Amino acid sequence: MRYQVPIAAPYLLSVSVPTLVDANGVRWCNELWAKDLRLHTEYLTNLTVIAPRIFGEPSASDMPIEIEGLHFVDLPAPRNHFEAVRILPATISMVWSAVSRSAIVHTGFGGWPIAEGWVVTPIAKLRRRFLITNVESSFWRVPRTASLIRRARAAVAERLNRGCVSLADLRLFTSKAYAREFLGDKQTRAHVISATWINDDWVLNRDQARTAWETKRGPVRLLFAGRLIEDKGVQILLRAISDLRGKVVITIIGEGPLKDACKASPANVLDPMPYGEPFLELVRGYDAVLIPSLSHEQPRLIFDAFSQAVPVIGSATGGIAEIVEHMTSGVLVAPGRADSLREVILWAAHNRDRLRTMGIAARASCQRFTHLEMHRRRYAILLASLDGYRPVTLQSNARRC
Repeated sequence: MRYQVPIAAPYLLSVSVPTLVDANGVRWCNELWAKDLRLHTEYLTNLTVIAPRIFGEPSASDMPIEIEGLHFVDLPAPRNHFEAVRILPATISMVWSAVSRSAIVHTGFGGWPIAEGWVVTPIAKLRRRFLITNVESSFWRVPRTASLIRRARAAVAERLNRGCVSLADLRLFTSKAYAREFLGDKQTRAHVISATWINDDWVLNRDQARTAWETKRGPVRLLFAGRLIEDKGVQILLRAISDLRGKVVITIIGEGPLKDACKASPANVLDPMPYGEPFLELVRGYDAVLIPSLSHEQPRLIFDAFSQAVPVIGSATGGIAEIVEHMTSGVLVAPGRADSLREVILWAAHNRDRLRTMGIAARASCQRFTHLEMHRRRYAILLASLDGYRPVTLQSNARRC
């Protein structure tokens, strides 16, 4: 047992990621989510996940999930806004019951079209439960050029999310930028924990890192891997490389509405591949990864690259700039500036030795950003935050139900 004092109080984790039940009644979920839940249960011995459930056949990236101490409450999964409103009373009733049986309630804001935190937070406060909120992205935000309806929806979501975070007993964020935006200078009961999926044994040692760089020959090769959408800076990247054919090798991996535009660019476009060691082996063959993101979200690709001694060329947004050290473990450029990104790509094309030095430095910093270390930090924060908390409220409130 890695944790001497596991948390035994009934813990409710509310998430938007659905689980899938097949024709034989077997429950499946994405293999990364299963990996995360398994580590959760090593220090949360009475964990219940409340999430949407869908029926169907699993994909190649799914795995059956059956973990001791893990229970599920299945919410209906809406297919559109109308259905989400129609099933809202039933959803509220199920959440009320699940919260009433829990002492600690943990929620986020990833649900569509109604974020799970909007339902869970007021119920948890009414039931006087210990409430934890987690902000790991800001997908609801839209550019100023968006339609009036989209901007109105974004404004409502922003206000609701901020209200929920303000009520929480413990506020978790995946970047310092999110913590500043939501809490300003009064960051009480708040902690920043980077989201990473790297296994400890995936991180190259020093000899492996040197060997990987010794095999890199020919033109400098740069990789973008992610969703092909505007928020990931794909359009900025395409403008930056529009006239760089023959000067540097660019590879783009992903799916999304901008895939056709990527295929029309000088880049090589590949289909996504399953996450894990094969993907990391692919990353290892490049000289740097490109992350021209426009949001403060902290892409996991940073840690993927660092684990393989590969530096990052990324936007100086909050989520990236607090991990990538400029000219030490990568290069930071102004967000949304295709001209600046183009200059750095041209610089990289003639400076493989500098990229190698940055990559070696990035690898050295990666050990503190593994998936297991993330859970160790989360456990320590939970233990400290719950110090003095007694889940007697659960029993007394339960008698009044």
